[in-house]
Amino acid sequence: MPTFKCAVKALFDYKAQREDELTFTKSAIIQNVEKQDGGWWRGDYGGKKQLWFPSNYVEEMVNPAALEPEREHLDENSPLGDLLRGVVDVPACQIAIRPEGKNNRLFVFSISLASVAHWSLDVAADSQEELQDWVKKIREVAQTADARLTEGKMMERRKKIALELSELCLLFGSEIGTERACYRDMSSFPETKAEKYVNKAKGKKFLQYNRLQLSRIYPKGQRLDSSNYDPLPMWICGSQLVALNFQTPDKPMQMNQALFMAGGHCGYVLQPSTMRDEAFDPFDKSSLRGLEPCAICIEVLGARHLPKNGRGIVCPFVEIEVAGAEYDSTKQKTEFVVDNGLNPVWPAKPFQFQISNPEFAFLRFVVYEEDMFSDQNFLAQATFPVKGLKIGYRAVPLKNNYSEDLELASLLIKIDIFPAKQENGDLSPFSGTSLRERCSDASSQLFHGRPREGSFEARYQQPFEDFRISQEHLTDHFDSRERRAPRRTRINGDNRL
Repeated sequence: MPTFKCAVKALFDYKAQREDELTFTKSAIIQNVEKQDGGWWRGDYGGKKQLWFPSNYVEEMVNPAALEPEREHLDENSPLGDLLRGVVDVPACQIAIRPEGKNNRLFVFSISLASVAHWSLDVAADSQEELQDWVKKIREVAQTADARLTEGKMMERRKKIALELSELCLLFGSEIGTERACYRDMSSFPETKAEKYVNKAKGKKFLQYNRLQLSRIYPKGQRLDSSNYDPLPMWICGSQLVALNFQTPDKPMQMNQALFMAGGHCGYVLQPSTMRDEAFDPFDKSSLRGLEPCAICIEVLGARHLPKNGRGIVCPFVEIEVAGAEYDSTKQKTEFVVDNGLNPVWPAKPFQFQISNPEFAFLRFVVYEEDMFSDQNFLAQATFPVKGLKIGYRAVPLKNNYSEDLELASLLIKIDIFPAKQENGDLSPFSGTSLRERCSDASSQLFHGRPREGSFEARYQQPFEDFRISQEHLTDHFDSRERRAPRRTRINGDNRL
């Protein structure tokens, strides 16, 4: 008499001895089992309903879902839902067409596994063409499966990525220059890899790539001292995120501070319109269109309250640098002033710079001191974007390595900016006399000219004239003190004049 229905799992293979018995393999799941007396139970398996099988060949499944942990996963990911009863290893299958058909179906083929005896799966089709198509596709998959497995292993060794992990990844990257790039994507490059693209050969291609998506460049791992690389080539090639070591006070970080000065240090600066031109090449000056070059004439007149290294008196000089595109970058320097860091004054000397791409150029002042060994020691700096410069006499506030203001320290300069195009539209040569004459005229007007009283020039000249007179009086005062200094002698232990 039957007790209750359950599911059992086969412990061994069993082949039917009679027509009313089940044939099953090891680990087969028999459903709707009715336990009977006498050591024989009845159940459903392989499309056969309520046939007999020996009870000592099976074990009862307390929780069928627990014994099939992958069952829930298969049901969720399969469109068949709970109708899915398992998967078949296609490369290990053998396909055989049944000409006689089966169960009133004319077009039937069987799938069997050589590793499992007495097991087969019969599949019926509606027509001979459908049957042949099924058989053809299964055999093609079986033949190409080994090739795909071998290719996957080769990829795993080549890219050092586990094949199982690669199959789980949803995010993927595109090669540079492909059309699959999207503005939502961002690629990260170490500086060593980015340097292969920010050059004359590949700079334009990298700029076009950055028009399609974002790129991030970060310092290489070998920079154990947290030093920084030059960010200018990455910026001009369109990279949106150029990561630097902010803890290091060096020139790249000072250039970074100057770049974001135009946006009020909000962390965002719009790229120059020139870089968005399709014809623009970062390393080709002739590709600049719709941009007016300029020439800058700078005179360093004096400084005040320069910081000093150690306890000595500094001998300062100023290095003036234009940093930007490769064809614009240059630097010049003044003479050094001996033993004067309080209020050094330099002779009138114009420094001329011609800039073809002023939208991507920075003007940088660096004050050094020269020691007894002719070594240069950093004292102060100031860096500005060229597009933010104003003409005239300017007091330049100096900053330290960390771009922090130095109290009372500043440079006094005169700056003039001229258009650098001639009437025919070509760039004026750097050695042309017109620019030098205009700079020298401005210099002579400052030191030798006598402008009208109350005029605009007089108001600019008056502070410099007062500054010069005060310095002369101070020098005369120190000279007179040295001449009047008494000489002390020591006689019999007493100090006498």
